[in-house]
Amino acid sequence: MKKKRVVIIGAGLSGLTSAVLLQERYDVTILEARDRTGGRIMGIAGHDMGPSWVWPHQKNILNLIETLGLELFSQYTQGLATYDAPEGVQHFRPSQTAPSYRIKGGISQLVMALEKRLETPVHLHQKVHSLTHSDKRIVVQTVDKAYEADIVISTLPPRLAVESIAYSPVLPDALHTQLQKIPTWMGYAAKCVIEYPDAFWREEGLSGFAVSHLGPLGEIHDACTQDKAALFGFVHSYAKYDNFEEEVIQQLTRLYGSKAALPSNFHLVDWKKEPYTSTPLDTEPLREHPVYGFSATHFGDRLIFSGTESALREGGYLDGAVTAAFDLVKHV
Repeated sequence: MKKKRVVIIGAGLSGLTSAVLLQERYDVTILEARDRTGGRIMGIAGHDMGPSWVWPHQKNILNLIETLGLELFSQYTQGLATYDAPEGVQHFRPSQTAPSYRIKGGISQLVMALEKRLETPVHLHQKVHSLTHSDKRIVVQTVDKAYEADIVISTLPPRLAVESIAYSPVLPDALHTQLQKIPTWMGYAAKCVIEYPDAFWREEGLSGFAVSHLGPLGEIHDACTQDKAALFGFVHSYAKYDNFEEEVIQQLTRLYGSKAALPSNFHLVDWKKEPYTSTPLDTEPLREHPVYGFSATHFGDRLIFSGTESALREGGYLDGAVTAAFDLVKHV
């Protein structure tokens, strides 16, 4: 019996997981606008420039990591934390929280392991421009090719799905409004990784964790990998980029001493400038973690919107992306 054709838009964690889970029952095609897979998972020189952490209660992604044969290590938290206050730098011992973990080799290992399990490769440079439903089929039009599908799964951030794709028939007003109101997780974020010859802060009894109201980095963590010493920070919403690297080094020197003035590498990813992640609606920073979780379809339930923002549990997190995929395949 001929398999039904499923087109998945987006080769991020949710899209790749959905493809692996569905490919036994369906003829699956994955379309990705970028020149790489991973979506908001992005590695530079072995560093996670998107999400980094998983937690013990996030069973779905932990099970996936185990199934794929990947290894975890604990986020380094030993020692004192640092508060970058107007009155001066202060050190304190933070309260105990649930441990967080990272994947050895970076979160990109998760993407590569999923890709190895695909029966067909991802189609890169295939930005979807329109979806047209007629005669019980959907035509997915990219910049240079048309794909036919029985079912389409959009794993794009909801706002991006609304703003970047034309639908025929058009999305109902209520659905359009619903999706447009859902903030893109990391849509406003900017992340900076600073490499050093060694993790000197550990030797000085510091965990690397710091909070700052002065900036340009608002929250800083140890980002050491198995072979590189590094700190990473989330960029303050009011930070300026004219002399950004110089100002970051000045801040780290203020917090950690003279050794911080001599980084070996500097990496920055501003997700606001990623056209396949963020939209103009995401220009305002999030003040708190949004309440995610929704169910949305179109074209008589043949088009399904799914992804970390749709997850009813752990929405926005890596676990949310996997959970959305697991929930999806139960109903397709």
